[in-house]
Amino acid sequence: MDTGSHLLFGLSLAGLAHLSPAVQGDPALSGAIVCATMIGSHAPDFDMVYRLRGMDEYLKHHRGWSHSLPALAIWPMAVGLLTAWGWGQWTHLAPILLWSFISVVIHVLLDWTNAYGVRCLLPFRGEWMHLDSLCLTDPFLLVVHLGATSVWLTGILWNSDPGILFALAWGTTALYAIWRVIHHDRIVFRVKRRFPEWQAVHVLPDLRWFRWHYIVQTGTDFHMGVIKGRRIEPSEDLPAGIDHSHDCVKASMAVKVVQALLSFAKRAYVKWQRQPEGGYLVTWTDLRFWRERDWPLRAEVRMDEQLNVIEQKLGWHKKAWEPPYV
Repeated sequence: MDTGSHLLFGLSLAGLAHLSPAVQGDPALSGAIVCATMIGSHAPDFDMVYRLRGMDEYLKHHRGWSHSLPALAIWPMAVGLLTAWGWGQWTHLAPILLWSFISVVIHVLLDWTNAYGVRCLLPFRGEWMHLDSLCLTDPFLLVVHLGATSVWLTGILWNSDPGILFALAWGTTALYAIWRVIHHDRIVFRVKRRFPEWQAVHVLPDLRWFRWHYIVQTGTDFHMGVIKGRRIEPSEDLPAGIDHSHDCVKASMAVKVVQALLSFAKRAYVKWQRQPEGGYLVTWTDLRFWRERDWPLRAEVRMDEQLNVIEQKLGWHKKAWEPPYV
């Protein structure tokens, strides 16, 4: 999920903590738990500091060790201890640690539902795990948690119990996430039935509930398209496999931005073109994140005629409200 969503969910978890009479009856403890859950809900994304070392380092490490199994213990301990110290709440260290742990776990679980994925099974398994069922920013979840938080903070319902209010919000969230995972699995089944020769299938969510984007790899092609309700609408086909026939493609594979993308990509694809002023432009992408007019996630390498690297770039080339929503 995006940073704003994680922080909102952290505040919402603090409201859920009011199911405990001890939290509801103690403003200092309530404040400490608000602090712990909001920091804990964002803590795994502190790996954003890798951006300071370049997008290639960020792509390789984001949602890696910071979202791993050891991190599920390290982050809550760090956040809980610092919060208890800062708020002078050592006698309530246990509930602060508990809610710090819950906020970190929910952060990782929500990122798992996203198409970008997480390497949450490190150090035992290093592959990217992703359920491809929720967008990076999910409008429905924002409405649910913004609504519950607004009621709590503004006191619109003076006699409302925040614990019960947020229990309803989180119960709705759990049911919604389960429904989206099941719906996604049904869409994948339909796509596989449409392309019986499939070797790999990826279906990514849209902001609209019954619209999805798919890519299918067969032995000879990549098939891409959109699902609208019960309609499967093909959009584009590309030949499968990576073309290593030109030396500029082979040379680009030694460039660090390309190596970073290849370490992350599930469906790597490349194209090259000779430039009017001379030299070559080699572009790599992960076709999972396709859109009709261009490749929004791409590594670009410009070379001269002798295949010396002139420029290299890696990043997303899209607006936040444009697909793919990862």
